Amino acid sequence: MSAALAGERRLSLRSVRADGRPLVGPYWFIVPAVVMLSTVYLGPMIYAMMASGTYWVLTEPGSEHLPAGLANYVDVLSSPTFWHAVRVTLLYALTSVVLSLTFGTALALLLDNELFFASMFRSILMIPMVITPAVIAIFWKLLYEQEAGVFNSVLTGLGLGKVAWLSLDRAFMSMVLMDVWQSTPFFMLVILAGLQSVDQNLLDAARVDGANIVQRFRFVILPHLVPYMVIAAAFRGIATMNDFDKIWLLTQGGPGDSTTTITIYTYKIAFSAFDMGRTTAIAWIFVCIVLTATSPLLFHLFKTSRARP
Repeated sequence: MSAALAGERRLSLRSVRADGRPLVGPYWFIVPAVVMLSTVYLGPMIYAMMASGTYWVLTEPGSEHLPAGLANYVDVLSSPTFWHAVRVTLLYALTSVVLSLTFGTALALLLDNELFFASMFRSILMIPMVITPAVIAIFWKLLYEQEAGVFNSVLTGLGLGKVAWLSLDRAFMSMVLMDVWQSTPFFMLVILAGLQSVDQNLLDAARVDGANIVQRFRFVILPHLVPYMVIAAAFRGIATMNDFDKIWLLTQGGPGDSTTTITIYTYKIAFSAFDMGRTTAIAWIFVCIVLTATSPLLFHLFKTSRARP
């Protein structure tokens, strides 16, 4: 035992300078991760930035060397189709996140109680979260099928008429419903973790003071859940704005442009016109839009965390 202690003491003496400062700062330990992430992410980002300043079209050899300056960005920002895709993307993300947060909170409150079926119900509700997005899209497309789909079969059995779920007027909300079904379990788990970390002493004190269940939720539980909601909303907002596979397999951006998000718009520019210069410009503008849309949530989260003792 004494030999082990002496070895640890010699190791600790060798790991600090004479003035007590460590020989190896803590930040050096993250250098390998920074180098790896820079290679994987920073390199392609720089290459995309350079490509966005050219007239690069895949069907025109040598066009990648033709400088375009900011022409691609001007073309994209002056396109009504692009701004329509931006509106669809933001509305899709906002609607999906709000509905998923609402349903996830309701399910978390239900499962937070000591019910005998809570564990089984929680496991069942997690299934949509772990299914591959492509499988989800195919599954919901079968549900929405107009002639023999499950939804219209149920409506027909009830004596009601069939509904064109993927028509021009309904395709957007059908897309939102599909994403809400997948996203709600994520919000449920995050908020359920927040509920289980609420200080029971505060709840008991509020109960003793005569607060009813609504008042306890409003003044004790909800303020505690706000950081959890913000984190979940930020993550799902970014993921929803980046959705491609589910939307493409369900509607391919149609009918018309009713479900054309930025990712669908970018795909069409890249693989229909083969315009890599404009595609990379769209990608960079999209990065700025995502950061702008999610920065208020992240700012609120950082402000709240710094205000706490």
